This record gives sequence, C-alpha cells and structure tokens, in this order.
Amino acid sequence: MTKLSRIVREFAEIEGACATGIVSTETLAGGPPSTDLSYVLPGARSAVVFAVPMDPAPIEPYLKKQDRLSLERAYVRANTLASGIALHLANYLTQKGYPSVPVAANNVFRPVPSGKEETCLADTYSYYPDIAHRYLAVRSGVGHMGFSGNLIIPDHGATVILASVATAADLVPTPPLPPEENYCDRCGLCLAACASGFMDFKRNTTVVLGGVEISYSKRRHYGRCDLVCSGYTGLHPSGRWSTWSPGRFPVPDRDEDLPAAYDRVQEAHGKWPASEGGRYFFFMDEKLRFSCAHCMLVCAPTKEERKRRYQLLRDSGVVVQTADGSRKAVSPEEARTILDAMPPERRALYEPV
Repeated sequence: MTKLSRIVREFAEIEGACATGIVSTETLAGGPPSTDLSYVLPGARSAVVFAVPMDPAPIEPYLKKQDRLSLERAYVRANTLASGIALHLANYLTQKGYPSVPVAANNVFRPVPSGKEETCLADTYSYYPDIAHRYLAVRSGVGHMGFSGNLIIPDHGATVILASVATAADLVPTPPLPPEENYCDRCGLCLAACASGFMDFKRNTTVVLGGVEISYSKRRHYGRCDLVCSGYTGLHPSGRWSTWSPGRFPVPDRDEDLPAAYDRVQEAHGKWPASEGGRYFFFMDEKLRFSCAHCMLVCAPTKEERKRRYQLLRDSGVVVQTADGSRKAVSPEEARTILDAMPPERRALYEPV
C-alpha cells in the first residue's frame, strides 16, 4: 500500500490541498466518537485528510471592516474545493476497488442522541461532527493543534479548510509533526479576538489518539460561539469593536440563559433588512452572513503578524446596519448616535430596548 498511499496524497495536492496526511484505525485508537471512521464507512481501515488554504488577500480588509463579502466568498470557495477534492478522491479509490466515502469540509452533524432532544438549543450534541477533521489532521501531521482548538500549519496559520476521505484501503499512516515545531505559544490573541468568550484558557481538553495526546483550550457552551459566529450578535463586551454583525445583544454569562437569548436574537435577526451575500444552513431558511471567524483569521504563523491583525480588529470600530440592509463600520460614539436616532421598534432589532 506504500505506492497507493503516496498517490492519494499527491492526488489531493494536485487538486489544491496544501498539506496531506493519512490516519489508520490504529493511530486513531482511543479517540472520541468523532474519530470513529466506521460511523461514515463500516469497515473503514484508514482515512486521507488534507488542508486547503484560504485566499489571504481578503483577510486584512475584512478585519479592518472595509470588505466583508470577499472574505465570505474566499471561505465558501475553500470549503467547496475541499469537499470537492474529497469527492474526487473517494471516487478514485472506490473505482480502484477500495470502498471509500468523502467527508465534507463542514456543516455535517450527527443526529442528537435519544433523550437529548429537549436540551438547550445549540447544545454540544447539536454540533458533533460526523468526523472531526482536525483530530485526524493533527494525528497525521497535516498541522498542529492551536490552543484555540483550530488546526494551524506553518505556511497559512489557521486559515485552512479541512476535509477527509474514509476508505477500506489499508493506507500507510503518516506521523504527527514534532511538538516543538508548533508555533502556538498560547499568546491568547485568539481569545482576545472572540466577542463571545467561547474559549476557556484556564482549562484544557485533552484527547488521546493512538497514544498521542492532543490538548487545547476547553470550550464553554457552544451556543456562545453560535450566537456570534452565526452573525446574530457581535459587539465585544468592551463596546469598542464588533464583528461584522450589527447585533448588539449581550451573550449571557450563564449557560442556562442561552435558550431565551437565542429566542430573542433569532426573532430580531429575522427582521433585519437583507444584506448582500450570505449562505444557507439546514437549520433555518434565512441566509446567514459570514461575520466573525476572528480566532482563525488572527492566528498567523508569526507573533508580530498576529498582533498586527488583532490591532486591525480592535481599531475597526463597530458595525451598524442601514435601512437598505448595507453594513458599515463607525466609531462606537457614532454608532450610539445612529442607534439612538432609530425608532424604538427598529432599534429593538439590534439591541435591548
């Protein structure tokens, strides 16, 4: 299988991947359910995992609140390319006589377990992927795990999209990268760039895959990330900067208050005038706009660049939405003036009144 193992990695690279690796059921042994390849392919023996880089050009204008749409398009294209490579590679292996299944880059989740249907909206169970690409990628040497929980690679930082192919072929696994080569120094800028407080830098999550430990910051309730990354709200607690969302609803401190917050912000969000761009998701019929991803975008390979990108974000101002649906960044003081001038019923679409 040595030759085929080389070919499948080269296949993904030819089609657009910047880094590739291979895991086996042995190198994934002891991992969480999201590393169980048999979930997507009974009898799977290995998986090919790879990273597709995002176009870096739109990152700075996005962080500076000058251009949102170009970054959204770059993100969508990278996801589409990664999922497409997985499909092509799975077809290649299947036609070679090895049953294989492509695992899409994003937005495929396992059903909520029986008995958990009534748990809080955006509960962890609702966000359990079919296969966790990042675990496969770290174990196979595609990249390292950043303390944010994002995969990071030396050339592109965290701005990569992952996808995988589970296969019945006994491919030769690749080793993880040396830990000392991981550029993550726990600088905390990913946490500082998060308006939801999703990461808990005081506690770790550790998984063991085939005897290899992988650690990163513990997540708080997934609803925190979803409220902000889905674009429902985005004002940082400092009030000095925001995501690209014009929503200013606070993220509750207590997890038990998240369901009520969801009800309020989703109802308000549904009444916002339409903005350009956006994508559809299975859980709603309205489009959501790419608004955050700061933890990924700030995490550049060098600390100097990470600091620079974070400063761009801090200096970018806060976003407000005009009556025609367009969004623009203004100073916190100007935003306050604009909101105060709105009729109460319209202002209530963006902040508590």
